[in-house]
Amino acid sequence: MTFHFTGPEGRRLELEPDTDLDGQPVVTLRAHGQFASVPVHIPVDRVEEVIAGLRDTAREAAGHTPEPQQS
Repeated sequence: MTFHFTGPEGRRLELEPDTDLDGQPVVTLRAHGQFASVPVHIPVDRVEEVIAGLRDTAREAAGHTPEPQQS
């Protein structure tokens, strides 16, 4: 299954299941738009970390201070 997101300016983001060069499962993120981009491979055990970072960044963009991360 591939997840597609299209922003209001028409640029697209795609996420799809994949494997890296070592055969390990990853989620591949590709952005499509005006400029060529390099795909980003996110190991499946780090996806939640990326989601948390997106949420923190969204809160900051909305004017809220992100909560400190616990180690």
